[in-house]
Amino acid sequence: MKPIPDHLEKVLNSKQLMTLRTLENHGWELCFVRRDGLEVSVPVIKNEKNKTIGIIGKNGNFIENPNIKIRINPESRGPS
Repeated sequence: MKPIPDHLEKVLNSKQLMTLRTLENHGWELCFVRRDGLEVSVPVIKNEKNKTIGIIGKNGNFIENPNIKIRINPESRGPS
């Protein structure tokens, strides 16, 4: 499963998509969408400028610095 699906409109609801597009205009970028085992997909976004992450809830609400754990891909860390 790809971290960012090709057709977001099939994975996210209209409120989530609207919030995502608004946040993208303010420097936020979609990192991945959590889907496995979830009733509603959860987009996880980042802001490189502020070094913060956020999620967009099923009602379209944006939550900055949520209490979630994110795994780091060992291949993306670079050489040790």
